[in-house]
Amino acid sequence: MAGGLALLSAQFLLQYIGGYRQMGVTQAVFWNLLFFIPCTVSINLALLYVQRKGKLNWRIWCFGVVLYLIAAGVLVGTALSDHIPFEKESEALRRAEYFGSFVFLLMQGHYLLFLFKGYLRMQRAVEEYFDHERHDLLGWMGRSVALLAIITLFVPIAIFQEGWMLTIFASAFFTIIYYCASCFHSYGISQDTQRVEEAEQSMENDGTEIALSDEDRERIERAAKRWAATGRYLNGNQTLTTVANDMDVQRYMLKAWLQQTKYGKLSNWINKLRIEEAQRKMVEHPDWSMEAVAKHCGLSTSSFHRIFRQITGITPAKFPRK
Repeated sequence: MAGGLALLSAQFLLQYIGGYRQMGVTQAVFWNLLFFIPCTVSINLALLYVQRKGKLNWRIWCFGVVLYLIAAGVLVGTALSDHIPFEKESEALRRAEYFGSFVFLLMQGHYLLFLFKGYLRMQRAVEEYFDHERHDLLGWMGRSVALLAIITLFVPIAIFQEGWMLTIFASAFFTIIYYCASCFHSYGISQDTQRVEEAEQSMENDGTEIALSDEDRERIERAAKRWAATGRYLNGNQTLTTVANDMDVQRYMLKAWLQQTKYGKLSNWINKLRIEEAQRKMVEHPDWSMEAVAKHCGLSTSSFHRIFRQITGITPAKFPRK
């Protein structure tokens, strides 16, 4: 990630010092591609490194490097062999830059596919393991992948533009890359890393969906009713492990039971229990504010409003308190 940011900064500095944009579009695009491709390779590899917990195979490493060497070879080779001076517009160099843009699209599309699959896998693990309040642990990653995908589509077109369109694109590109880097750094130094690893470890250990016997299903249903009666679902930051321990059942069996119910996963079940409790409290205590009800139910105010509407079909403000 640091290497990618360094290359991006070097590219902008080089453009400013060399005045290549003033020379012409072709000269500026030449340097853009030579720096943009390794910059995005570095950032993609950093994100994949996090997703795969440091386990990157040689194919992933080599794919971007090989494509960059091909693109750089074509660009530099064309510039050196072209009879037209670099300072002047060259049709041959422009065609080489079109090829470089295509290589950039191919490379970024390949990496984005891996990043999107990795994000979905991690997000599924988080959603199945934590309650609703932990669902956004990987929100930064989803936004980063989406923004990188959007900016990738515009790179081959925008780098050949001039004037205000190029300025807007350059500002957006710079902002998105540094947003990804900032989120990456914040995630790396926070406890969210351990939380996500805990969720992924749970998914790996529990394996695939299993079929519960009627006896096991009935036992877990009784345990679930006892647990719900204690009101422990009102405690914040519940996990599959803590709930299974409280219910005195094995985690993988609780997960299997949830998958075979209408809830599907832990957060849906707990949300249902919390909203039912909220409805009771709103009737019993009509003087309570929405913030007080949400806090009592172990939810933030924003989450409470969103979940209440998802489950009941109306907002908390429209719920009859009498």
